[in-house]
Amino acid sequence: MNAALQHEALTLPDTDKAKLIDALWDSLSSSELKKREAACAAESERRIEAYNAGLLKARSAEDVLADLKKRFK
Repeated sequence: MNAALQHEALTLPDTDKAKLIDALWDSLSSSELKKREAACAAESERRIEAYNAGLLKARSAEDVLADLKKRFK
């Protein structure tokens, strides 16, 4: 990826970043989109199985959002 383009995208306001994400996602070819959706579904299933097996702890949405706010501040 072009470093200047990446830098410019990362300096956009959050609302513009979200719009850009949507536009880029919508521009993916259907085969690429299916591949990514399948990967997301597989990861979700892996995490559910790990949680059900007691290998993964659940966290409250409040805690997760607080951690994200600190990380991306």
